[in-house]
Amino acid sequence: MGGLNVFAFGPLTIALLARYSVSQTVCYEQPLNERVRVLLRLEFLFQQVHHGMVGCSAWNSRMALQGLFDILALTGRNEFKGDLLKELDRHAATLSRLRQTPGVDLVMLDNVLFKIGQAIDRIHRLDNLAQEAIRQTDFLSTAHKRSQVPGGSCQFDVPALYHWLQADYPVRAHHFQGWLAPFGPMQEAVSLILELIRESAAPRPEIAVHGFFQRGLDSGGSHQLIRVLLPAKWACFPEISGGKHRFTIHFLEQPDPNWRAVRSTADIPFDLACCAI
Repeated sequence: MGGLNVFAFGPLTIALLARYSVSQTVCYEQPLNERVRVLLRLEFLFQQVHHGMVGCSAWNSRMALQGLFDILALTGRNEFKGDLLKELDRHAATLSRLRQTPGVDLVMLDNVLFKIGQAIDRIHRLDNLAQEAIRQTDFLSTAHKRSQVPGGSCQFDVPALYHWLQADYPVRAHHFQGWLAPFGPMQEAVSLILELIRESAAPRPEIAVHGFFQRGLDSGGSHQLIRVLLPAKWACFPEISGGKHRFTIHFLEQPDPNWRAVRSTADIPFDLACCAI
């Protein structure tokens, strides 16, 4: 991991901040295994729910509900809790081995291990019955089923939903908080795992010649995630594909979304992080 000091920074390293400001940079991520893929989806869904909860309108609440329905579906697998525990245990074991590495900040290391231990304890104490009760709530179950039909959650299809959407914002926010509470430890664990993965590698400058970049991955490493950082206003975006042994990046241009994207022929400078922990 090249030293634990990377945990002192946020998702962007000091080196990257020297090149671009945070507001001017966009990060594109590609998971390299199914477990990280699910974690990223859950992170996205929790963000969607909380963003929807901040807004006061009925449309905001509809967006938050859709995110909640997807969270219920993704976390409904019996093995999901076990997957989280395995991932947390794996990170704890990997970081514990750093204790013998010269130059490691032991105070920071112990702090990270303490956070992992707390997350493991909370996952062990998850109230599965409370989660299942949320899934079986008649109001949510009915709204979820109808939302899978195009336009199925409109006024005449689900009058109970329409009635609830007329409630004052504090009432709806209170209900959302109750529905999300049993999933709080999961959200915290997902955030912690993804933070550890992202902070395991500092972005480095690279160039995609004629819009193409390819690199092999060390078969002995446990690579989890590819991160590509670009200035926000650049007229291209990366299409990333990867597996256990290598990954490729095609930079595409699409000035008009009504036209198909084409590969850039320019040499594209970008920042790359291959996260392995």
